[in-house]
Amino acid sequence: MFAFSELAPWKTKDGVDYGGAYTEIVRELARRVHRELQITECPHARCLLMMKSGEADLGIGIQRSPERELFLAYLQTPYRKTASDRVFYVRRGEAQRIGRYEDLQGLRIGITLGSAYFDRFDDDKTLDKEAAPTNAANLQKLLLKRVDAVLMPEDQGAVLLSQLGLAGQVETAVYREHDLDPRSVAVSRHSAAFALMPQLEAAMLAMRRDGTLAAIYDKHYYERYRVTRKQVRLE
Repeated sequence: MFAFSELAPWKTKDGVDYGGAYTEIVRELARRVHRELQITECPHARCLLMMKSGEADLGIGIQRSPERELFLAYLQTPYRKTASDRVFYVRRGEAQRIGRYEDLQGLRIGITLGSAYFDRFDDDKTLDKEAAPTNAANLQKLLLKRVDAVLMPEDQGAVLLSQLGLAGQVETAVYREHDLDPRSVAVSRHSAAFALMPQLEAAMLAMRRDGTLAAIYDKHYYERYRVTRKQVRLE
């Protein structure tokens, strides 16, 4: 069972259809190990609890941590070799306003409810962080000058700016936080799928080597959302 929590544009839901590049990666993994994929939709926290108990088998888009590795095993072959930079979106012409981390002091920074970004920022109690339900809501607040910057991963931001037609009104600040950690599919140590780790590992390695991963990203990210590899590098 695939524990699915929506993470646009990577894991999406349109009516009863589950889509997005990450969802397609999991579908292909299941096909290659000859298993029928069942998808259960759950909030992120609930998905983690289901994987912790073994009720769900695997997940994708789940950041690694020492606590999570107690009940999750991660494939050695990543579906992404690095994660996207965490960037601060500001109004056009204000990129120089945030040139280093210290420039965040005194600014109102839009974040989304329940999201984690990078340790220094997440643990910093001195910053003025204003939570909203979605990144889209935060960008609207930015244009209305209700916040001074919006923090999000650049791969999500590039899509959202294109969808909302905001490329001419919003830009990224000079300061950005790099995230060079690879991202891998997580398998519950307490589910039946844990016994399939060797097969899943072999399948993911084959998907990388035979171009399947690249093809999935082309179809379900770059072409669909009109994002270029120059803007966002995934592999």
